[in-house]
Amino acid sequence: MNFAQVISRIVIFHRHYLHNHMHLRISACAVLVAIFLFPHLATATTVRMETSLGAIHIELYDDLAPQTVTNFLRYAGRGDYSTNGFFHRSMPGFIIQGGGYTYGDGPLGPVYFHIPVDAPVPNEFSPSRSNIRGTIAMAKLPATDNQGNPIPGGGPDSATSEWFFNLADNSANLDNQNGGFTVFGHVISGMNVVDNIAKLDTWNAPSLNASFTNLPLINDVTLRPIQPATDLVMVTRISRFIETKTLTGTTSVFTADLDMAFSSASAIDQATTASLLAAFAQPTNKTILFNSGGILTFTVTGAKCQTACNVTLLNGNGSPSTHYYGYGPTPDNPAAHWYDFSFDGETGAEFVGNKILLHFVDGKRGDDVLNGTNNSITHTGISALAMNSTTTQASAQAGGGCTITTTPSQTSRNGDWIVISMFLVFVALVRRRAHNDQA
Repeated sequence: MNFAQVISRIVIFHRHYLHNHMHLRISACAVLVAIFLFPHLATATTVRMETSLGAIHIELYDDLAPQTVTNFLRYAGRGDYSTNGFFHRSMPGFIIQGGGYTYGDGPLGPVYFHIPVDAPVPNEFSPSRSNIRGTIAMAKLPATDNQGNPIPGGGPDSATSEWFFNLADNSANLDNQNGGFTVFGHVISGMNVVDNIAKLDTWNAPSLNASFTNLPLINDVTLRPIQPATDLVMVTRISRFIETKTLTGTTSVFTADLDMAFSSASAIDQATTASLLAAFAQPTNKTILFNSGGILTFTVTGAKCQTACNVTLLNGNGSPSTHYYGYGPTPDNPAAHWYDFSFDGETGAEFVGNKILLHFVDGKRGDDVLNGTNNSITHTGISALAMNSTTTQASAQAGGGCTITTTPSQTSRNGDWIVISMFLVFVALVRRRAHNDQA
């Protein structure tokens, strides 16, 4: 039963069976209880789709299209979309499409093929979620071909892995054919990335695959073969978007693997930051300049944390970092202290462009923060730039403190207002009914 059903049943019960003001108040309290029993109204699953041309943040409609969302997350979580996956169709002014194809190395060059598909997902089209600009929907097979002949496996319930972004209001078309195309999310940021993909020249490349009749390419390939890694618009990663934190002029984006969730993520306040950094011992003949983003602490839970877990931190301002230091106990020192959490090929912090990949492996050095028994990580750390110098520790730490402001995601803010608004409307109706009863 969803939230709307709970409210409607409370109201119907009141109208038919209850007539005094005390029962009105009880009904209002029941709605409050319903609100707190359905916290999904205040939040929604949000994913970050990283592409060759930038990142797209997508809020998924867990409530209206639960099976479709689960289907999408299953493919994404397995890496089907991001293991050499790419956008294979672009129709400017209409849609851009992906989720279908990948490539591998063959003896004569790249080989393109469709990703393995699961069983089709039932159609979950809802008139309340139309195919308008900025939405993401499932692709599927038509029920019949151009001659009216049935297509095997086609029809409303034929969606498998492929999805598309609507570039315009396509509701008049896509809402009214083949059972309606299931919209399962919308872009909350990064629509400029979607538009930039749609602006690319498209190529008719049936020699590679019969479906590549409108293949968007980043570069001109008139005089040479397609180099997939640089010419195709790749989907490089799809992760669960946690939140963006503004840290004194810099922005850090928290993401995690799709089957994980941050139960808490915050930046340590200025006073604590100064205190912890004061305890840091500068290495000999080195100056460690800490990232202006400050010290971050988080707890992550998820299935992949049983033996290993990866967390990605994105440094929005592009500040260079060469080292990462963790703070806490280690197997050789049970007291909380700073330790170098450098990547050793299996565990530690690895720097890839503006990304900091934190690899945690249960039982490895410095990783006692990973608890393999309850699939969780609790971690505190900071990135830094190491320079050859004899600068004193005091001068190196002078700029370590910073004022930190947490910016919650827009999704959560919107969801909270939805809940509050619904409750206020209900209270207004109750008061109006009470007033009518008095009259």
